[in-house]
Amino acid sequence: MDDEENVRVTTAAILEQEGYAVETASDGREALEKVARGDFDLVLTDLRMEDMDGITLLHELQTRHPQLITIVLTGYASIESSIDALRQGVYDYLVKPCVVDDLKQTVRRALEHGDQRLRITELSSPVVEIWDGVLLLPVVGRLDDARASQMSGALLEAVRAKSARAVIIDITGCTVVDSHTAAHLINTVRSARLLGAASIITGVGSRVASDLVKLGVELEDITTRRRLADGLRLALKLVNGGC
Repeated sequence: MDDEENVRVTTAAILEQEGYAVETASDGREALEKVARGDFDLVLTDLRMEDMDGITLLHELQTRHPQLITIVLTGYASIESSIDALRQGVYDYLVKPCVVDDLKQTVRRALEHGDQRLRITELSSPVVEIWDGVLLLPVVGRLDDARASQMSGALLEAVRAKSARAVIIDITGCTVVDSHTAAHLINTVRSARLLGAASIITGVGSRVASDLVKLGVELEDITTRRRLADGLRLALKLVNGGC
């Protein structure tokens, strides 16, 4: 969805050549009307538009159609707009002029992510609000990329929904901490931070810390605790204004 007709026409043509069924809209209100009437998997939108800006559209889509995958394609990129878009659950953020191959790959990955999310819903690890403003995600067993991505998405969704101020990711029950697991953990922590939630990884004893260092994970900006109880005490201090 874009208010520049040449951008809409060109983008639609590129995606149609990839075999996708595409509809276009000139503003946010028209996009919402079309989504309400049709069966869509993904919405690609600009941020600056007349009548309804892109962030408002993303918020409405997130509220009314949370299953939709959203991607931002804009010529007005900023740190503030990227954070606002993240808060609305966007899958990715592209800057115009966009390389055609980047657009194709991003849309393909986004749709694959949506299919994957549906397939592994039953494997979701519970995100529990254990205190007002404090969320807990217990990581149990071995994580592959699909499950780790799903868990990360579930946690960030809960952070938005609950306006959480602190997140505890407990890896006590994680049987293997490999490079993929570590990367997902670190990315989740940093994404939660962008959403305003302090993050603590618990279950990090000396052996796990050593393994993470060997994998090249920089722990300087990551808060860790050995025991879940210690992490909970720290989280409560954080949400209550302690140090």
